[in-house]
Amino acid sequence: MNANSLRDAGRLVLLKIMLLVVGLVMGFFILRIFLFPFSITDDTMNPNFQKGEKIFLLRFFSPEKGDVVLVESPRGNGELHLRRIVAREGDIVEVQKGEIMVNNAPMQCTWKILRKDERLFPMDFSMRDYFPAVKLKRNEYFILCDNLDRGMDSRFFGPVHMKQLKGRYIYTFPFMK
Repeated sequence: MNANSLRDAGRLVLLKIMLLVVGLVMGFFILRIFLFPFSITDDTMNPNFQKGEKIFLLRFFSPEKGDVVLVESPRGNGELHLRRIVAREGDIVEVQKGEIMVNNAPMQCTWKILRKDERLFPMDFSMRDYFPAVKLKRNEYFILCDNLDRGMDSRFFGPVHMKQLKGRYIYTFPFMK
């Protein structure tokens, strides 16, 4: 090999390294546009999600029943909460004696829920066990905690609007707490 071919080989290696670095940086920024990490801060989604778990959420999505979503608090305090969509626009939702009814039928869960507290609270004390029937308007969703005994959800503050949904759960980081 002569000096020119060594120089060309060195330039080729340098070009490949630069392309790799540029690709990694661009990939990182593209991922940040579509995905973002979130750390679960409470136990309101037990038994399916644990406090301290790290998850990935997709920023752009079409919400469906059963989706776990990150919701901006209706209180306007900037807090984010992980909740599950149980009804969407056009559905009628009510809670009677602790039973969640969607379109006049008991809510069908394909996920685990937690409900240990057998007490029934009157509506003037808590909306957890009694919530009047409401028909969801366009772009409205009824969200619940998987732990039905704990946490604030649509039973307490009513339906949430699409613009309050900030991401949909897609992945849990294994072994990270």
